[in-house]
Amino acid sequence: MPKVTILPGNQTAIVPVGSLLLDAGEEAGVDMEAGCFNCSCGTCVARIVEGMENLEAPSDQELDVLDQWNKDPEKFRLTCCVHIVKDGDVTMTQH
Repeated sequence: MPKVTILPGNQTAIVPVGSLLLDAGEEAGVDMEAGCFNCSCGTCVARIVEGMENLEAPSDQELDVLDQWNKDPEKFRLTCCVHIVKDGDVTMTQH
């Protein structure tokens, strides 16, 4: 199962493939920031330090929100709508 690490505190959680990044962060004991829970506000944006290849591809809606926040989708994702789709580790930091 994938291991998710939240920086800067290095909190970790082992979660099943298919988990939302938001849920994985909560499982790691981090109070993850989120507002809308439906990929529209951008408050849950996180920088993916490692493991982007283990996440589902961004939706058009997510890309629009990241663009509104001037965040590069190759480095940032919205934790409320992104699932881990491969059995590989992910390291992220909230912004």
